[in-house]
Amino acid sequence: MEDKDKLLRKTIWGLIFGIIIYAGFAIWTDASAVGSALFGFSFKIVAMCLSLTVVNYAIRFLRWHSYLGLLKFKISWKRSLLVFLSGLVMSITPGKVGEVLKSVLLNESDDLPIAQTAPIVLAERLTDLLGLVVIAGVGISVFDYGQWVFYGTIIFVLGFVVLIGQPRLVSPFLKALTKNRLLSKFAGRFEEAYDSIRILLSARALMGATLASSISWGMEAFSFYLIVDALGGQLPLQSAFFIFAMSTLIGGVSFLPGGLGATEGSMITALTVFGAFTVRAPAVAATYAIRFSTLWFGVFCGVFALFFFKRMVVNIEKSSHQAPEQ
Repeated sequence: MEDKDKLLRKTIWGLIFGIIIYAGFAIWTDASAVGSALFGFSFKIVAMCLSLTVVNYAIRFLRWHSYLGLLKFKISWKRSLLVFLSGLVMSITPGKVGEVLKSVLLNESDDLPIAQTAPIVLAERLTDLLGLVVIAGVGISVFDYGQWVFYGTIIFVLGFVVLIGQPRLVSPFLKALTKNRLLSKFAGRFEEAYDSIRILLSARALMGATLASSISWGMEAFSFYLIVDALGGQLPLQSAFFIFAMSTLIGGVSFLPGGLGATEGSMITALTVFGAFTVRAPAVAATYAIRFSTLWFGVFCGVFALFFFKRMVVNIEKSSHQAPEQ
């Protein structure tokens, strides 16, 4: 497993990349006007947005813990929560695939097989996409914006789910791995992963997780509405939900680290196109604010959670090696 210093370096590089992106948008607009808008936020709005983000994380944690239960893995709520929060530090990896770190941590703390728990991260990403599609669906028939991303996401996710549910189609591929000289030694792990993902993407589990995703991302979409309103923007609730969900989808399918650049650019463009603001500066400020209260707040929470997780594992190892009293 990568040590804490390497993970922190990756986080720092992601932060630097984000600063460069945000500085570029500010220069493109009016840095002083953007700064004035940001510093004009009331503490009440900031507290409300961060509270809604915490609710988002709580719902997503329940989804994560229920996935572990579906796979018949039982670990303490405390360790499960620390693992979940630690994964947030990898939110700035392309497509959040770095969140497979959670499986590595589970292996380290509870000796759970990575091949069987890594599919949880895939199921989370797929149901996140479906949740965002549900939210964006409130306006897709009204607004002519990002429709190719909306329908493309539906086709991709549902197509993948249908494929996974057809062992007759997947089994030949898994058998072919056993004949490949380089991949044959991993064939057993691929089969374990496939068994897990089939359970996680069963119809009942998929519907429940998608509902949870819709509610959790809805919390952040409402934060976006509050931020735009606090900056004096004229944007109906329906439009705010649509812009947030569609921009987040665009950032996700871009496969850029944390969707940086793609998500922000889409939000700024949509806010001006939809007439929420007549100038770019408050649109940029609104985008910065929602990304701080969602993406970057999560990354910082992940750093602290990872620190406490490492301390917990050290204590577990000390206890296991401690000689029993005579």
